[in-house]
Amino acid sequence: AFAWRPASGADTYRLEIATDAKFDDIVYTVETRWSSHCPDIALPASKLYWRYRAKDGDDTSAWSTTRSFTIDANATTYPQPKVDELITRISEERPRLFMRPEDLPKLRELAEGPLADVWANVLARADKTLASPPPTAEPPLYPPGTEYKSEEWRKIWWGNRTYGIRVADGAANLGFAYRITGDEKYGKAARDLLMAITEWDPEGSTQWKYNDEAAMPLMYMTSRAYDWAYPFFSDEDREEVIAMMRVRGRQCYDHLKNRHLWQPYSSHSNRAWHWLAELSTEFYDDIPEAPEWLEFTMTVYFTAYPVWSDTDGGWHEGSAYWSSYVGRFMHWAFIMKSAYSIDAFDRPYFDNAGDFAMFAIPPGTKHGGFGDQAPKIDSSRAAPLMAVLASGARNPYWKWYADEHGVKLNGSYLDFFYRTAAGSLEAKAPTELPTSKLFEGTGVAVMNTKLTSADGNVQLLFKSSPLGRRSHGYNAQNAFHLNVNGVPMLHGTGRRDIHGSPHHRQWMYHSKSQNAILVDGEGQVEDRYASTARIIEFVDEDDITIVAGEAGDAYAKLDRWTRRIFFLKSGAAIIHDIIEAPEPVSVEWLVHGPKKFQIHDELPQTAWLGDADASNVKVDVLYPRGLAVDQNDQYDPPPHDWAKFDLNEWHLTYATKDKKNAHEFITVIDAGTGTPTPDATLYHDARAGQVRAEFEWPSGGKKLSLYPDGRYGLSRK
Repeated sequence: AFAWRPASGADTYRLEIATDAKFDDIVYTVETRWSSHCPDIALPASKLYWRYRAKDGDDTSAWSTTRSFTIDANATTYPQPKVDELITRISEERPRLFMRPEDLPKLRELAEGPLADVWANVLARADKTLASPPPTAEPPLYPPGTEYKSEEWRKIWWGNRTYGIRVADGAANLGFAYRITGDEKYGKAARDLLMAITEWDPEGSTQWKYNDEAAMPLMYMTSRAYDWAYPFFSDEDREEVIAMMRVRGRQCYDHLKNRHLWQPYSSHSNRAWHWLAELSTEFYDDIPEAPEWLEFTMTVYFTAYPVWSDTDGGWHEGSAYWSSYVGRFMHWAFIMKSAYSIDAFDRPYFDNAGDFAMFAIPPGTKHGGFGDQAPKIDSSRAAPLMAVLASGARNPYWKWYADEHGVKLNGSYLDFFYRTAAGSLEAKAPTELPTSKLFEGTGVAVMNTKLTSADGNVQLLFKSSPLGRRSHGYNAQNAFHLNVNGVPMLHGTGRRDIHGSPHHRQWMYHSKSQNAILVDGEGQVEDRYASTARIIEFVDEDDITIVAGEAGDAYAKLDRWTRRIFFLKSGAAIIHDIIEAPEPVSVEWLVHGPKKFQIHDELPQTAWLGDADASNVKVDVLYPRGLAVDQNDQYDPPPHDWAKFDLNEWHLTYATKDKKNAHEFITVIDAGTGTPTPDATLYHDARAGQVRAEFEWPSGGKKLSLYPDGRYGLSRK
């Protein structure tokens, strides 16, 4: 994919790709209306050069800077078909979405045989809707004076979404029931519900800018209902539906077109584009602008999606948004396969996507790790998506994950299509896989002692992300989470009452809610693009995983914050922090837990979660000594009272008493497995004010040396 900054007023761009910097040997050239492009041919595996220029009427700009890149011989070939080619692949007759007319006999056979369980649920839902149709009055506007983000506002904002889904998806389900049974009562009922939606003002309470959460389902669910119940719409009906969908499609396109290809970091926009693609597929021959929308949305897919990950399968926004957004994208993935013969799983990201849950949320894990709403995600919430991903990627490990949770995919027409595509796939337990994995594109390392179950697993997650705090990613650079037996023990804190509330923005997005540091009381910079970090080392061996991140750029007052973690697969971690600043600063080393820490007077820098005599998590800051240790259970600011969260989280702070240009922390965390941790010895250089640490394994098998400049040595006997 090629992407460049849009030029103001440009009508089109010319892209050239050559084997030489002088462009004497051009291998590809194209004129495009978009500032992003994926060729429709495979480029040669070699070093190549590219440039572009803009055209505005008769005016043509100078060529851009020439840039070079190299295509590896093993690179995946995934060209983007031209829009004219795409349109020829769409079925002229309906259905067009998820299935084609020639698929119907086979689908009916499956409904009577192997997929009878899911079909029974689809049909039962259709019969229930026939017996008790949902209300179809237009959803309300916000009353005058409604406070933005208040509880009253939230109820209408989200309520209009769920209200619209009940009508639109009810119509879609009825339409699907008609396609399989041929019973006209389902098709007629689907038509009636959809025509009721045409009575709503598309510029009213469900308009895109007014409430995009309500607008989005009314783009794609209505497209399905229209597609599947098509024979029951009169010519006049069709004119009304097309007019409504033209307005709704234009609203979405106008929202996306000026920014998304160049700055594709808006969370909602990253599902809006494929809802628009679904609408464009259905109405390509009815809405004059639909082919343009289709070309745009396919360009998004081939050049700017997914923006939240590299090819390794992670998700910057965290597990909750991975589950939600990749799950929704699967709708489009299966439509692409049936309508266009484009397989999303031929792309490396989707071929690896299930690894995110496999490593970050092993079966039985109760917390989703980093990212917004992650505390709501446990492995059972991830398992249905793993079943869908397994069927698409033909991955036996992901199938095992879904089977461990008893996932059946037997509840909806979507499940019917997913099961149709699944075929036979034998599950395989991940016993031969490594237990740690780096998701480099999102800067998240996941370390486990086992993958097959949360029971007996000690898991540590570490984040140092080049994507900063964009969207639903928090200011959690160089932070860590610790789960023991699948239960969060040291973790990020707070609960989202409503997106964008004071608690959400000023506590949960702030570094003070994370197992990170504060510098002179300040967290990581609030600029979502500037608060970046990166993983600088990842080494995984049988008994130890080593990961390091550099997050100095994420702080306004630091030149360096290198955090290196030695994760011992016996159930402990050694953390080494090196902090450097151009001016003297104080540092607060933070750690948070689900209950009050027990701090003993004789060991003021050692804290237990639970009784010190029991086998529980222990945090021991070995160096520096003389820190001020404090804890509390307060939030600044707290969630709204109406949220009624039963939070019991404690925030432990180790604070330096002096300001210095350089600080070093050496910490041992024992997960309470009962396995002895390495013995530590500190060697002080009083003249330099530095310390060297030596860790000897009780078995005598290994020795770890930590040096004050951040270097380390690991030797084995």
